[in-house]
Amino acid sequence: MNVNQTEPYMHPTFITLDASSFPHEGPWRVIIHSLVPLALFAIMLNLGVLGACVMRRFDKPMVFYIALCVIADTLWVCVITATFVRGLLGVKRHVYFTECLLHVCSINCVGHSQLLIQWMMDVDRYWAIFWPYSYARFMAKKRGMFFLAFCIISLGIITKLFDGIFASLLYFCKHELIISEGFCMVGFLLNISCGGKTSSNLTCSYCDIFFVHIVNHHHHFYLLEDHPHFSSTFSNKALHTCCTQIMVFVLKVGSRMAFVISVRLGDHSVSFRLILYILCIFTSPIADPLIYGLRTKEIREPLTRLYQRASKNYL
Repeated sequence: MNVNQTEPYMHPTFITLDASSFPHEGPWRVIIHSLVPLALFAIMLNLGVLGACVMRRFDKPMVFYIALCVIADTLWVCVITATFVRGLLGVKRHVYFTECLLHVCSINCVGHSQLLIQWMMDVDRYWAIFWPYSYARFMAKKRGMFFLAFCIISLGIITKLFDGIFASLLYFCKHELIISEGFCMVGFLLNISCGGKTSSNLTCSYCDIFFVHIVNHHHHFYLLEDHPHFSSTFSNKALHTCCTQIMVFVLKVGSRMAFVISVRLGDHSVSFRLILYILCIFTSPIADPLIYGLRTKEIREPLTRLYQRASKNYL
């Protein structure tokens, strides 16, 4: 129902999330119903790495940042799986506009925090490798790492809160809106608002983060190759650290970029979108604890000791 176009900032009474177009028959039924067990598996992996960080008592900044990373991944799984699965199982349900804005804010804040923590870990390793003395002074008594994490994460959350505020000021032409997806996102609200605004700002933000990470990692490798006075042991350790961060970065940002591009194009099949949703949800929360658990000595050693202790008690 159309309303008076001169009425400022008119909000819809409710939003309909229509997920009836998603496939629910055949193998897709199994995939949809396996999302909750897969989410529980991802949460268990992240809690295992978090337990290893607690066993280390956050003795190093990198251990503390890995703990923040797995906490963000756990929150991401809980938030986006709950909204997405609820939308799929409901098939077609009504959501109040304020509830949709809450979905937008929670997904954006947690997702942006994941990327900022990843960037903070890259900066931390870069600083520790090439300026070890200033790094040690700043991180003395663990105050520096807490201060850095608090400032960056707070800045990221405050920045992404503006997405929800901006969406609340959009002008809509109808009382009832229909989103043919399983959950609310700011890009969908932009597309269905009056004037059909695009979500180019979201794409640019991901491109900016992608560019910063690429430049940062390239600079890592350039300095390692350009300083022959570095010992081979030091270079191998630094290279191992860089490769670990690059693996996490490619998986984390690659899945997000594929999702953002698919939303921007909007001409893909329903099954293809469902696959992208699942990849976007679970790639980072499953890959991060596995990569850090296998490649980071500070995380691997506590888990190995715990496994050996449990094996002895079992025998």
